[in-house]
Amino acid sequence: MTWMRPQDGRSGLMRAEARYPVKERRIVFDEHNLVAAIERVLPDFEAIWQATPHQAEVTVAHGRFQLRSQHPDYLTQASRALASRGAPTRTTCRIAIVTLANPALTAPDWPTSTFRERPMEALLSETPYRLHYFPELQFWQIYDRDRAIGLQIMPTHDGFPPWDPGSPLRNFLQWHLGEETGSLLHGGTLGLGDRGVLLAGEGGSGKSSTVLAGIFGGLSSVGDDYVYVETDTLIARPLFETLKQDRAGLERLNRHTHPAIPQEDNWQGKRQFYMPDVAAWPMPEALPLCALLLPQITGGNRTALAPVTRKEAFLALAPSGVTQIHCDRQRLFRIAAEVSRQLPAYRLTLGTDPQEIVYVLRRFLEDR
Repeated sequence: MTWMRPQDGRSGLMRAEARYPVKERRIVFDEHNLVAAIERVLPDFEAIWQATPHQAEVTVAHGRFQLRSQHPDYLTQASRALASRGAPTRTTCRIAIVTLANPALTAPDWPTSTFRERPMEALLSETPYRLHYFPELQFWQIYDRDRAIGLQIMPTHDGFPPWDPGSPLRNFLQWHLGEETGSLLHGGTLGLGDRGVLLAGEGGSGKSSTVLAGIFGGLSSVGDDYVYVETDTLIARPLFETLKQDRAGLERLNRHTHPAIPQEDNWQGKRQFYMPDVAAWPMPEALPLCALLLPQITGGNRTALAPVTRKEAFLALAPSGVTQIHCDRQRLFRIAAEVSRQLPAYRLTLGTDPQEIVYVLRRFLEDR
């Protein structure tokens, strides 16, 4: 199946498209009319863009993102979380954040009983379109890579998933920034000078607590949860300023009363706060990577490093990113595999003393 951009407004999917009844001011999606449905929603973009009053602009991993929203609170929240550093060198991406009630929008509708994510991703893989749909919230993200325009559609101005405040617009970041030699990866980072490590593993492995211990212990970082990694240079770039840690972890670091860290838990039972508010100095715009570390909490007293295979490294790095960043599965797997192939990998068995963990990491980075 091939795709060609239509010249007359019809779907570019080269096959007959069945006609489906459409509710007034609503476009019904399914697997049979997916591309045609997207191409009926996106023509609203310019009218929505011009009619949306609140604006913000950020530069993330050298990409310029112009944002507009019906409600300024979302832009304030997103701008706080996004790591806007450096000068843009990429094509500008425009994203409009609107609600289903927006009068300029012909609202999409996908009956929950017919929505299947994997077949949807396969159908869009040969087109410039990307889509993420979260049926429980009627939360949509639709993107055209050719024109670098995106719509985030929510039922209400605060109808976003609970993880969105920590990593807002992350699918759009991947869809716009992702290329043959670069991708978002789910992992944390720590560095010393011009040498850094990427920490990978599933939730609860100790990534965030290790990153936070390192930041408080004088190491640098370009991200606690997601970073952008270039495989040709092995450089990691920041995407988000957010940090997260539970109360017990903050108590181990003696930071549970820090004035910049809220006392309320987020949806994961963690406190969410921001790197510039707790770091002793500004974090770098880029961090060259020299190793991939797989943290593991064992309850032992000492922190230690031991080599692991490339396969172990890949299995720690790839799956969580692929499940959390949507509609770019092949690229995410490919970049994770390339990073795992190039970087030496080690199991980081974590002791219970944060200062000792930082000491071991500092010595490791000094020796690279």
